[in-house]
Parts: sequence; structure tokens; C-alpha cells
Amino acid sequence: MNGICPICKSQDASVNDIGNNYEVKCNICGDYQISRTAAHINLSKYAPPWQISAVTRIRHENGEVANLSTSNIRSLVDSIAIPSDPFEYIDKLIEYVFQKTSKVANTIQLRTSFDYPVICAENSKQFNYILEKALALGYLEKTQSNNFRLSLDGWKRIKELTKVRKDSKQAFVAMWFNQSMDKAWEHGIKPALKETGYKPIRIDLLEHNEKICDRIIAEIRKSGLLVADFTGHRGGVYFEAGFALGLGIPVIWTCKEDDKDNLHFDTRQYNHVIWKNALDLKQKLINRILASNLAPKN
Repeated sequence: MNGICPICKSQDASVNDIGNNYEVKCNICGDYQISRTAAHINLSKYAPPWQISAVTRIRHENGEVANLSTSNIRSLVDSIAIPSDPFEYIDKLIEYVFQKTSKVANTIQLRTSFDYPVICAENSKQFNYILEKALALGYLEKTQSNNFRLSLDGWKRIKELTKVRKDSKQAFVAMWFNQSMDKAWEHGIKPALKETGYKPIRIDLLEHNEKICDRIIAEIRKSGLLVADFTGHRGGVYFEAGFALGLGIPVIWTCKEDDKDNLHFDTRQYNHVIWKNALDLKQKLINRILASNLAPKN
């Protein structure tokens, strides 16, 4: 292949043939791998290219390399939390600046033409609009060298975003709603969360009138922890886990032992709690919460 990024079509990409895949390095999309089949088709039939760019770039920023194929592009796109209003975009931008600077007064270069995928913006114009509004609200400061840093108000906003999630005692449970999983819920996940100080919720057990998808998103946003059990490998569980990750909410990954070989390639990188029965799940989940210092503060 020539030096054109299969996703954003940038002509400055580095594209290397590594067998069944291409290894791509792109200033916009980051480093990723893509199957030969996916690289030579119109990716927009699976998802808008800017959303695919967001998937690969965000993973790149987190030290991961996305591996794209025609079978997983849609699920990967569904796993990211795309902001729904300007304020969510601004929060995503200042969280990115915080992630990259981490110390008071440190600065970061924001390249409008290249960096728009880090906040899931559609293009550089939208990214520049959000950047201007973040400056206008006083969350960011622009230095003489045209770099950017968090202002005191920006640091305050970061603390607010972090505190809301850390203080939440709600734990959202994403799992297969099947009778075969009733014991895992009643004698495994639910008591483990209660014993560690959480209020566990499953969306099918809540009374609601809103669309289910809207309620799921709302409840995840209010949660301090998400437990995702991949037994049965339901698409919704992958989406909910990915959405929580995008919000910075801790996720504990679990799967029944006899189903672990069916785990999706993109989640195998995470350290799953592998369980044999409900009581085994309960104890291992308690141990993981305590060992990871994820129990809510009283």
C-alpha cells in the first residue's frame, strides 16, 4: 500500500505490510493495525471515518494499538463515548490536556489539523470551536509559544469531574440477562458489590419509561464502578464497558471459565476475573475491588 491512511486518507501516513495486516502510523489516527480486507474497502459502510479515527487515536493516546477488521469496526466505534453537547466536548478536551500535562503549569501543543480525534470531533473546524470555547470559559490558557495549559478553573473542573465519579457508590453491572446467569448475579456479583460498599444496579431491574439506551448511558455516568461480565458475549456489554472506559470510570472485567476462549480479541488485553461458579465469582470480585483500591470511601 502507498502512504495513505486507510481511515482519514491523510497522505503523510506510514503504511507497512506485516502479512495479513497493515501497520499504520498516522498523525491524525495514531498507530494502529488494519486487515488487508478492511484497508481496501470503503470504511464508511461500517461507521463514519471520523469515528473510526477517534477509536484508533484514543487507543494510541492510552498506549494501545487498535487492530481493525471488517468484523470489529462497528463494535469498536460503539465502545467510545462520543460527547452529546459542547460542554461534554470541553470536558473531554480539558481531560486530555490534564492527561498529557499532569503537573501544574506544564503545557501541551494542540494541533488543530491533527488532534481533533482525541475529543471525538468530526473535523479540525469543530475541534477549533471547542478549543475557543474552553479558552473563553477560562478552563485553558494559551502561552506566548502558542501552547496550552490548564488554568486554575481548569484544574477545578478536573477535580469536580473526578470527585463525582469517586464519590459515587453506585456500581453499574453489564451482563447477559439470561436465566443461566441468575445465580451469578444473586450469589456472586450483587453480594460482592454490597459487601464492598456499592449499590449494584442492573438496567433490566430498574423501573423506567425512557428509552433503554438513554437510561443505560445516564446510569453509567452516575456510577463509580462498572462490572462487565462477558459470559455469553453480548454486544451491549462490550458497548457499556467501552463507554465507561471513555468516561474514566473503572471497569472490572469478568467471564465464566468455560466461556473465556470466546472473549473478543480487543478485550483480552484486560485482566479478567475468571470464575467457576457464583461463590467463586463473589470472592474473586471482592478481592479485585479491594486489591485495586476501588471500594467507595465512606
